[in-house]
Amino acid sequence: MLTRFNSILIFKIVRFCVPFLILGSVIFFSCEEAKYELDNPNDPENMDLDPPALFFHPPEINTTMDSSFSVELYGLKLKPAAAAHLDVRYDWGSVQIDSVVADTFFQSENDPVQIVIDEQGILDIFIYLLPDTESDENEGGTWPLATIYMHPVSTGESELLFGENTRLRDANNDSVRIKSFGSCFINVE
Repeated sequence: MLTRFNSILIFKIVRFCVPFLILGSVIFFSCEEAKYELDNPNDPENMDLDPPALFFHPPEINTTMDSSFSVELYGLKLKPAAAAHLDVRYDWGSVQIDSVVADTFFQSENDPVQIVIDEQGILDIFIYLLPDTESDENEGGTWPLATIYMHPVSTGESELLFGENTRLRDANNDSVRIKSFGSCFINVE
């Protein structure tokens, strides 16, 4: 009697589990692994930059005469730094600089010091991380260094470039290596 009861119990358990096993097998074997095209043009990995690098985000701006826009100056896989001189070249007959704001890369417990000198097509941005009790330089990585706000003054195409005086320094005033630089195209209609 005990053997017969065990056989019936096992049969009921198997009969209950078989539909779930079949359903699970169908779902498991019918799912395909997703294949993604990682071709976002705004992804730094798709910009043909050799890190550590500096680039503009977005790399292309389409705008109109009656609007203003901003562009971020980004660092890609940068080593730790405590200061930057960002030498940005622009067509001063096409766009006018409204303001510049230091961004996340140089933030600490203290706000960074920034000095901006704008002279007809050459924008010199000096940003210094103020040391605090935790750190005298940032951690490095991929972060925005500054944001430039501007507006167009004429229609046409122009370009933003990093000039030859662009430099980053660490807390010991040693140069932080930058291998490549991106550019930004501005199209004003």
